[in-house]
Amino acid sequence: MKFETVMYGVFAGLSWLIVILVLVQLSRFLKKFDKGSHDLEANIISMAEQLRKMQTTLAELLIEQRRVTRLTVEGLDLKKAEMTGEFEIVEEPLPGTPGGPQIPEHPSISELKQQNGPHFPELMK
Repeated sequence: MKFETVMYGVFAGLSWLIVILVLVQLSRFLKKFDKGSHDLEANIISMAEQLRKMQTTLAELLIEQRRVTRLTVEGLDLKKAEMTGEFEIVEEPLPGTPGGPQIPEHPSISELKQQNGPHFPELMK
C-alpha cells in the first residue's frame, strides 16, 4: 500500500467522524431549540392571560374612578349652589305619613271571595 492511499483512507475516516459529530451536535441543538420554543410559547400564553386579567382590573378601576369623579363634580356643584343660593329645597312627604301619598291596601281573601274575584278550579277527586 502506498502512503497516499493510507492518507486518503485516514482523511476519509476522519471526515466521516467529523460529519457524524456535527450531526449529533446539530440534533442536540435542535432538541434544545424545540424545548426552548415550547417554553417561550407557554410563557407568552401565560403573559397574555395575565394581561387580560390586568386589563379587566384596570377597566373596573376606570369605571370606579369615573363614578367617583361624577360624584365629586355633583358634590362640588351642590356646594357651589349652596354658596351662591341658586337652589331651592323641596320637601316631599313620605308615603304613609299624614299629608303624604297613601299606600294602597290589598283586599283580604274573604273580600275577594265576596267580589267573585279570581278563583281556582276545583281539583278532580
